[in-house]
Amino acid sequence: MILYRRRVQFYETDAQGVVHHSNYFRYFEEARGELLRSLGKPYSEIRKLGYEVVLLEASCTFKKPLFYDEEVQIKIGLEEVSRFTFSFSYEVYVDGQVRALGRTKHCMVKEGKLVSIPRDIKELLTQIER
Repeated sequence: MILYRRRVQFYETDAQGVVHHSNYFRYFEEARGELLRSLGKPYSEIRKLGYEVVLLEASCTFKKPLFYDEEVQIKIGLEEVSRFTFSFSYEVYVDGQVRALGRTKHCMVKEGKLVSIPRDIKELLTQIER
């Protein structure tokens, strides 16, 4: 599991000053990108090899709202990996308080077709703490 930090920007909030729900999925994507980068396999490198990482499912349970200028910590961990899919879990915190819990499920495609997760990527994913 890794920890990704970011600060809530004003444009991410609605008229009530609360982070709009759609932004949580952006935060999850940012955390995934940083996770892959930290493993030495950023999305850009995966794409150069002809692969695309496709989102199959995304969910988020909102516990308490996020507000402008709060520093958010997102814990991301591997939930599961199989021959064709892998899933991540997300825990969103501010000052140690859980604000949201999320999950995403992904697959990989090459030339528009579903492919098995390449061995080197699967090995990297299995190194991630759950």
